Amino acid sequence: MGHSGMVMSDTFKPDMPKVPVIVRAPVRISFGGGGTDLAAYYAAFGGFVISTAITRYCYVVAREPEDRSIRLNSADYRIWEQFGPGEPPPVQEPLALPKAAIAWAVEQGWLARGVDLFLAAEVPPGTGLGSSSAMTVALVHALAALRGNMLEPAAAAAQACRLEIERLGKPIGKQDQYASAYGGLNIIEFTDDDVQVTPLNMRREVMVALNQRLLLFATGQSRDSAGILGEQRKHTTTQPLVIEALHRIKSLAYNMCETLLAEDLDAFGRLLDQAWQQKRRLSGKVSSAAIDTWYAAARAAGALGGKITGAGGGGFLLLYCPPEHQAAVRRVMTEHGLQELAFDIDLRGAQALPSAPAEQPAAAHVPLPASTVATDVYVPGG
Repeated sequence: MGHSGMVMSDTFKPDMPKVPVIVRAPVRISFGGGGTDLAAYYAAFGGFVISTAITRYCYVVAREPEDRSIRLNSADYRIWEQFGPGEPPPVQEPLALPKAAIAWAVEQGWLARGVDLFLAAEVPPGTGLGSSSAMTVALVHALAALRGNMLEPAAAAAQACRLEIERLGKPIGKQDQYASAYGGLNIIEFTDDDVQVTPLNMRREVMVALNQRLLLFATGQSRDSAGILGEQRKHTTTQPLVIEALHRIKSLAYNMCETLLAEDLDAFGRLLDQAWQQKRRLSGKVSSAAIDTWYAAARAAGALGGKITGAGGGGFLLLYCPPEHQAAVRRVMTEHGLQELAFDIDLRGAQALPSAPAEQPAAAHVPLPASTVATDVYVPGG
């Protein structure tokens, strides 16, 4: 074991020549229980979330530079910074997140030779898919892997939480980091001193059918999740109506798990609608007149339920829609100027991209044609 309970590779050799490390970590969609992963709630009542990683990724490329300097290059923010040997960057904006990750790696004694980091994401920041946390997970994995250390998902997620919540002081929850690190469709439970991740054991063809009924549309509006979650965190300790709404949101997340295991997908879609109505009670910033209009139009066209992803206020609109109504829903969303984002369910979680194809499992994501399935039971990562 290494620092902070990290699992290290048995083949770690500090003086071995280095090649670039490329890590990708998936973003996520939270179906139910969002808000109960905030410490203000789970420390008192326990948190319960159901979410899935999806096949849109944050990437980190890490390499050792020739001059032992530290370089940061963010494609999303179009920012490049360089710091001299033995001169770790202060943990501040711009790019406070990778700087915090670098500070952690320096504390582990990993960056004596410097580091060159390149960051890029397939979705913009501030769109409710947990991209900041996915990027943090990718950074933690990449910096560890550069020194030959292999992290288990739990260790990577826990360290990502420490960086975002403790070091950077973000008023966020813990579900995004664990969803990204593990991959798959999971139940994630939170207590004051533990996080438990349990894959939802569904038949593969049911997973395929669920994936086919989920539509994701970009609203074109970014939002300040920290502001929304900060308000929610404050209200969780002061406003009984917010606590009541969170209790109901958690109860609905339990119900979602039951309907998925019972293979009643349409009931799951209707529960998404109920959970969205409860989520709107958490803060006046969760929805808007435009969001309400888009959602009502989608429902009128045949969607059974949906929600704004993440803390709310913008980002992506997730819809559950039976196949026979999807053409109508897509048409009405296009008429309102929303653009669809195609995705599958990611099964791998955060990973270093392969140096040898044979090392990788055969199936990275669903959906797969039912005729190709060799087993009756869906096993995450299998």
